[in-house]
Amino acid sequence: MYKNYAQSSLKGGEFLAQETLKIEGMACDHCVLKVGRAIASVQGVTGVDVNLETKEAVVEFEEFRTSLEKIKAAVREAGYKPL
Repeated sequence: MYKNYAQSSLKGGEFLAQETLKIEGMACDHCVLKVGRAIASVQGVTGVDVNLETKEAVVEFEEFRTSLEKIKAAVREAGYKPL
């Protein structure tokens, strides 16, 4: 499992969105780390929790700084398929 939750500058979680993405292609802990790091590198992402067993990534992000499409693009660039 990969978890990374940055300290948000927003008070009380204002303007934060949370989405769960299914990720195809993850087969090991290295895959989980790679996906987690790719998502965490997107500016505006404040937290990510990637789970190999469920093949999901729970992503928390600032809606005014990034979009779900940018997050999915980062996953694709890492070599995996976001659903």
